[in-house]
Amino acid sequence: MSTTKKQRHDFLLEIIAENPFLKDEELAKRCNVSISTIRNDRAELGIAEYRERVKSAAECEMNGSGSKAELLDLKLYENGLSVLETDNTMLFKNTNVVKSQCIYAFAENLALSVINARAALVKVANVKYISEVHSGAKLVAKSTVIRGRDNEYIVHVFISAEMNEVFRGKFNLEVVDI
Repeated sequence: MSTTKKQRHDFLLEIIAENPFLKDEELAKRCNVSISTIRNDRAELGIAEYRERVKSAAECEMNGSGSKAELLDLKLYENGLSVLETDNTMLFKNTNVVKSQCIYAFAENLALSVINARAALVKVANVKYISEVHSGAKLVAKSTVIRGRDNEYIVHVFISAEMNEVFRGKFNLEVVDI
């Protein structure tokens, strides 16, 4: 299929908006052009390279809840690393203790990011809160994909504060087609 440069640019913008996780090789196949052409097109359009798009998309997902989470590293379908700075908006009323649902949401968002899921059902979650977390604590979450088959994944997430584990979870996730 022969297309004009403008048509290809429009198509690139459309498919990357739908799925920012497409690599240059996949984009080249879909557009029926070389990888270098895709790289030139991305540069002209101001579209970030794959790694930056993945990082940005994952940060948007985590920050959608108003949290101050930052994705530090992500290897899709393998592992991820993220940091969350807790604050007073996350506390139980009249305490200095961070709500457990904030910690759970942080863990679940990292689990979703590492499996490249815009939407997924948590079929089973086995979680353990090991110790309380206080406002101002910097949480570090590490995730590992243990198994992936069809649309189902098992992801472990471990969260630490000051090098001490405060939460661990095993998420059985089913990716939902939307």
